[in-house]
Amino acid sequence: MDATEAFVVVMVVGMTCGIPLLGLTIRFSFKPLVEAYMRLRELQIASPQVQSLQQRVAYLEREVELLRLTGQSSSTALQLSAPEHLPVTSKDRERV
Repeated sequence: MDATEAFVVVMVVGMTCGIPLLGLTIRFSFKPLVEAYMRLRELQIASPQVQSLQQRVAYLEREVELLRLTGQSSSTALQLSAPEHLPVTSKDRERV
């Protein structure tokens, strides 16, 4: 067996065993990071601040749809105030 054949055999065996081992190593090293990122995203979605913002956006969407249906002008729409039951964000508190 000459040097070229030996080199080819070593490369084939190395790729046959090395590529799956490299893949498993990468998978096991990134798995905790991906799980932590997924938990973080779940917590962000379920946070009360996001829910309050979703409620406010839903209210504004209903108001816009109501204004479209009734045909009120934009000057009348500016006179409408937000209802008292909607949560106030920290930015709104700073303005007051």
